[in-house]
Amino acid sequence: MTAAKKKQKNPDPSVLIAVDGSRPSLAAVEYAARLTGLVPNMEFMLLNVLPQVPPMMQTESKTDGQMRTRLKKLETVNRKKGDELLEKAKLHLQEHGVAEKRIRTKISKRHSGLAKDIINEAEMGRYDALIIGRRGLTRTQQVFMGSVSNQLIQHAANVPLWIVDGKVPKAKVLVAVDGSEASLRAVDHVAFILSNNSDAQVDFLHVTPKLQSFCAIDLGRASDQWNGGEEELEALEEEFLRNDNVCLDDFMAKAIRILSKAGFSSDRIKIIEREISMGIARTIVKAAKDGGYSTLVLGRRGLGKSSFLGSTSDRVIRRASDLAVWLVN
Repeated sequence: MTAAKKKQKNPDPSVLIAVDGSRPSLAAVEYAARLTGLVPNMEFMLLNVLPQVPPMMQTESKTDGQMRTRLKKLETVNRKKGDELLEKAKLHLQEHGVAEKRIRTKISKRHSGLAKDIINEAEMGRYDALIIGRRGLTRTQQVFMGSVSNQLIQHAANVPLWIVDGKVPKAKVLVAVDGSEASLRAVDHVAFILSNNSDAQVDFLHVTPKLQSFCAIDLGRASDQWNGGEEELEALEEEFLRNDNVCLDDFMAKAIRILSKAGFSSDRIKIIEREISMGIARTIVKAAKDGGYSTLVLGRRGLGKSSFLGSTSDRVIRRASDLAVWLVN
């Protein structure tokens, strides 16, 4: 939510959807359409960034009349395709009950590169979220997302990013928390988005960490420091978990205050505990799928090296098939 919107009373959330006609793009529109059942007051901006015109064609068109004519024809064709894509996406939203007055469309020329142009539009328009489709993982590539999606994840630092994969079922939201400020920002984002839905419920997932998840310990090298060996290590882990519980209690008190201000009653808030069993990212995704959730919310940054949110968020996105991940900065 932007500073300007915080000054308003119960403003309607607005989202930007990048539309290019690809399957991931269509998945993003489909998800947004389904989400209207949970957020009926959502405002939509559908954006199509025109393809890059070959630089050589642009240069030659300045002195060559025939090239100038060809360039204009190409731009006309690109704009027509963009209009068709946007109209198709708009109709899809309307078919799911979105009023036409809540949908706007925009075609933009490419200036600084596709990802940067999308980010600039999201930031300048002060949208509450940017929705994109997730590119699939291939066996032969180390890069787990398409280049544009990956750039958006890395550089969209000032707007929450909703990353959609596959055919996401009806909306059911799970917020993964670790007690950090980033988690609180995620809670604040969810509270704002769902504030006008009196039936919405917020479920929190806390993965109980193990000491090994936070720092690698070599018992042999640490024997001089830990006289009790494994017994002292167990005692250290018990103390660590006690501190984690205290941290979580303090966090939940703050989170509940945020939700209460947004109109949530205590019976609409649920806390789920899971022990880490297969790595934190896998545990989070499995909990989401086991619980039938379609939307998983993460804070982009946690408590530095001592937090799973941050570096682990990338691994969650990789594994989040047929899920939507809200990545909140």
